[in-house]
Amino acid sequence: MTKISLAAAAHQCGQADEHVPVHRRHTSEMCRHWVTRGFMLILSVFPVIGLFSSPAWSESPAPSVHWGGTAFPDQYSTVTTGLTLNRFTPIDGLGNRYDSTVGNTLGFNLITLSWTQHWGGIFEGWSTNLTTGVSPTSDEPSQFFQNEVIHQLRQLPSVPTVAPRKETDVMIDGSVTRWFPLFQPKVMFVGGGFSVGTIYQQGFLRAGIRRLQISPTFYSGDWGDVSVRASTLGRISYQDNGAVLHAVRQTAGLVQPAIAFGQYRRNSKGETIPTWEVEFAVMWDSGIFVNTLGQSQEMFAWSLALSGGPLRLETWNDSMGKLAERDYGPTYGASLTLDLLRVWGYMDGTASDAPPAAAAP
Repeated sequence: MTKISLAAAAHQCGQADEHVPVHRRHTSEMCRHWVTRGFMLILSVFPVIGLFSSPAWSESPAPSVHWGGTAFPDQYSTVTTGLTLNRFTPIDGLGNRYDSTVGNTLGFNLITLSWTQHWGGIFEGWSTNLTTGVSPTSDEPSQFFQNEVIHQLRQLPSVPTVAPRKETDVMIDGSVTRWFPLFQPKVMFVGGGFSVGTIYQQGFLRAGIRRLQISPTFYSGDWGDVSVRASTLGRISYQDNGAVLHAVRQTAGLVQPAIAFGQYRRNSKGETIPTWEVEFAVMWDSGIFVNTLGQSQEMFAWSLALSGGPLRLETWNDSMGKLAERDYGPTYGASLTLDLLRVWGYMDGTASDAPPAAAAP
């Protein structure tokens, strides 16, 4: 399946060459180059992934960060897989056209695999992430969830479909993060990374705070302590065109605060791990979409994530800036991921949601 997806991705990169000026064709060549190298790297690290066994959550694959999904780095080592949906429609539920150069419906159905490793020894305090997503891009199932679920529940008009893209798309994301303590281990972070593939190209820097406890402990039980945690993120990025998005904003800024309520425990390294968690985040993004004049479209979005054991369900929407007008589109997203390392820990008896005997006080 990897060879088929890779060939399809390269074919899409080649198709982009026919529709962009000569001085832009280097983007397609870079796309083919990084897709090939990225998949070779993924295949090379699979045999050693099973050596690591600390549970956590996965990073969001592109383009979720610009659609409204949480963009925080993983606090702990993990290997996750799942499905991530990101939908864009150029016309909202009232028939108004979104002012951008994208004229067709994009339904990205990314089948993802994400690996984050927190290193020890001389690299103590450093973490790396590699995430890959392969998408049979089409109108479904994102059209169903946006119109038949979200808009149906909120009694909103359906968002129409316009000439939906029906191709195979690929994205590869990577990052390096340095962590610092703030009352607890691995709370403050600074780092950078990249996103490459058929959708767009991007390099970014980010910094912030992840899951800082801001409330007293409400309850202590076998599964850990219940409390409220706060997170915040600032991110700047340089962006270039891809085979899907032919005109993107060259630079973008993003701010994302979040608040979470859940039950947390310490592992043998003294790190805090959510047993279960409900997290709500809001986001302001200077925008990745531009109109025909080159002006970017700001994005205000919210995200809601529910986590329990190895499962995490998250959904995001761009209605944050339209609370008075209600939400009519054009973007929507959702993801369901499974932590394979946590599942493996349950199977071999090395993982538990109860505090281990060696846990830090």
